[in-house]
Amino acid sequence: MEFNFENIVQHLKDEYQNTKRPSTIKLKQETQVGDSGEDTTKDQKYLEQEFLELEIKLDQILSNISKDTLNYCKILSIISSILYEKSKVSLNMNALTTSKAYLEKSLNIIKDLSQDPQIRFIYLKVVNYLSYVVSRMGDFEKARTLLEEVVKEELKFDTLVYSTEDLFRSTNSDQALAKAKLRKLKINNLQMLGWVYGKLGLNNLYAETIHESLQEELDINDGDPINWATRCYRLASLFIVQDKWINAVYHLRAAQTVLDPLETSLLPNIALFKAQADLARTWVQYGLQLFSRSRRSVMEKVWEDAWKLCRQNESSDANKFKFTGLEIHPPNVPVKEITNIQEARELFTYTHKWLKRARSFYNLRDYPLQYVNVIQELNELYRYLAFYEKDIDSQYEVHKKRHETLEMLSSLLREVRPTGYNTVSLEIVKEIIDVQLEMMQINLKRVFNPNEDTNYSQEEIKKKIEIFNSVNDKMGNLCKDVNNSSPKFVSDIDGLDHLLPSNILVKSDVDTEPDLKKESKTTSEQPARAAELKSEGTKSK
Repeated sequence: MEFNFENIVQHLKDEYQNTKRPSTIKLKQETQVGDSGEDTTKDQKYLEQEFLELEIKLDQILSNISKDTLNYCKILSIISSILYEKSKVSLNMNALTTSKAYLEKSLNIIKDLSQDPQIRFIYLKVVNYLSYVVSRMGDFEKARTLLEEVVKEELKFDTLVYSTEDLFRSTNSDQALAKAKLRKLKINNLQMLGWVYGKLGLNNLYAETIHESLQEELDINDGDPINWATRCYRLASLFIVQDKWINAVYHLRAAQTVLDPLETSLLPNIALFKAQADLARTWVQYGLQLFSRSRRSVMEKVWEDAWKLCRQNESSDANKFKFTGLEIHPPNVPVKEITNIQEARELFTYTHKWLKRARSFYNLRDYPLQYVNVIQELNELYRYLAFYEKDIDSQYEVHKKRHETLEMLSSLLREVRPTGYNTVSLEIVKEIIDVQLEMMQINLKRVFNPNEDTNYSQEEIKKKIEIFNSVNDKMGNLCKDVNNSSPKFVSDIDGLDHLLPSNILVKSDVDTEPDLKKESKTTSEQPARAAELKSEGTKSK
């Protein structure tokens, strides 16, 4: 059957309009069981049949036109657009296989002419959508191959067609708007490629690609600043895990630089408040991770070589992860190993400031789980600070704040969120016991300091022995009842029980005193038993 150009275009336009009205297609959602035992639907069978019919119809059109025909590329672009729209309908109905078939057919038609001004835009859209579909199907390597080919190519702004509707118009599209659409499509492909890298575990490539997409958005200056900042501090989270402190601080500060001016608005913006709270928690993550790495290196005493290597690698990457067009002033926060109490206090103070901001949003009433996590992060901050404190009294005060924080959390949850308390009570009690043991250890150091002079009087020595025995007995009782998770507290038991939860019961004098009768009986029986054994030995001889 012969077609002229006008007939072809009109026929394809009708087909395209048909795909844009999927609601007119009445499909029955009746589930059938196939021979393989898998559930299939009449919708899927209908879509597969429709694909075969459309494929035959389009192949017939292509067979009747020559490559030398005027507007040949325009016809290919229209056909590819129709297949693209059909794939979206199939994907909305969760028919991944059919959607993939449409997109692969579309790509095969136009891939050899992908640089043509009338084909370029639809080609990029098909690659983007096909990458998404095959990723949904678990084929990340294919998605990676498709996207790497398009993101490495330089954008050409001589493109004439920026949407399927442009193919049916006689007037040219707005070039300024068209160029912005093309750059947004490139950004979308970069983000998709970064996501694929993440799924494949290629963290360095992921970081480079996401940073490039963020830079592209800055260049066009046309995007959602909250969304940009969110992706920026999420990238910082990766740098934190990789111990790339300079890059992490830089991207956290960049996100803060974008979000802070938005707070001047008088209208409340929940999305902004949440983004600020999540940024604050990422800063807390930075502080905790740096503390953790520093403490581990101090305890293992292997920091020197590993740290030098890490710093060299980060120095080489630092310049690569810089934004142009955004003025960023790094904050005064440590970006290297914490080696002394001064640096520890600086990091603690800065991190604690952000933790308070996170806690102001994630309150106990609206976000109980996040609130508990924030308080537990505060507990961890106190733990790390105490590690670097050299003075015993300072250590005790920090652990005392830990204890007060955990006791406050336990009381609040028990009174305000009893159901939530049941979920985390055991973990909280374990933390409370841990801090109590730390404080008891400090008390023991106060009683006996190996560095001080030991010329004590007899009375002083007796007193220290009594205190030591008292603490030792209570630690023994504590260990016996460690599995009891009751949340109540008492104020005073023999001078040290302000450190103990009330569920750790101290036995009464009757219970704790030895059974003298039993002991005396056992003692009196020993000589008789010895004589008996001696007599038996004589007989055997």
